[in-house]
Amino acid sequence: MRIHARDFLLIPNLLSLLRLLLIPVVVFLVVRGHNTAALLLILFGIITDILDGYLARKLNQVSELGKIIDPLGDKLGTAALVVTLALYRDFPVWAAIFVIARDVALLFGAAFYIAIGQPTPMSNMLGRLTALAWGVAVVSYLTPWYALHLIFLYLAVAMVPLSFIFYLRRTFHRSQI
Repeated sequence: MRIHARDFLLIPNLLSLLRLLLIPVVVFLVVRGHNTAALLLILFGIITDILDGYLARKLNQVSELGKIIDPLGDKLGTAALVVTLALYRDFPVWAAIFVIARDVALLFGAAFYIAIGQPTPMSNMLGRLTALAWGVAVVSYLTPWYALHLIFLYLAVAMVPLSFIFYLRRTFHRSQI
């Protein structure tokens, strides 16, 4: 795995770096109670997250740096937001710990695959839907629709073991082929 200085100037990586730089801004906005502005920046981050992957493939700018900073930005952004919401809103501390533990487990899983020289498994549709469910659950705490907070939260919690089981099944099936 080799990272080149020029990789920092690739458009997809610039978008990922921008997302990293926006994390403290979103935290500041949440702490100050500027929920609409925070939601708009989070939406901007989601759009750039989708766009950077698309552009990396379309412009043939997939890089090792991008493979690191894109998921790292996602994980750091999520961790910063759930900790902030747990401290300054009524987001349950257990849920913040659950989200962070899930992301740490995913990072360790990816590191394991890299350590044994295997490609990191791609996320499947259920994994993406689980990430989306967590995103909706977390972001719902920035809205006035309090009745929906727990519904979204418990749906997201329920999806984690389900997606993990499917991930393990697919991984073991692939290793037997």
